[in-house]
Amino acid sequence: MQRKVVLVTVGVIALAVVAAKLFAPSYVTSLRQSGELTRRQNLLTMRAVLSQYTLDTHRRPRSLDDLVIAEYLKHVPLDPMTGRKDTWPMKCSSAPASPGIVSISPGNPSAAIKGTAHCD
Repeated sequence: MQRKVVLVTVGVIALAVVAAKLFAPSYVTSLRQSGELTRRQNLLTMRAVLSQYTLDTHRRPRSLDDLVIAEYLKHVPLDPMTGRKDTWPMKCSSAPASPGIVSISPGNPSAAIKGTAHCD
């Protein structure tokens, strides 16, 4: 009787291990894909707001915080890949007559390099 209990217990543990190996990779992939989708949506939103700010004020913002101060954004969104709001890679204008942020690029989604928070 005791031997049957041990065999059933080992069988249940083996099934649990096999189930974990089957479902864990898809869960991890789903988390990464979710972060990438959130990042893409945040980029689209910030690009649209950046364009609207530039059209409305006839100048480019020097930082993402300018968009918050002018109430175009409630807050600068966190980059879901880094968990920080200062890692968005920005393209700054090289023209002295119109300084500021030209665009926000996706950069490397797996990188956690600290970006610049403003264009000087």
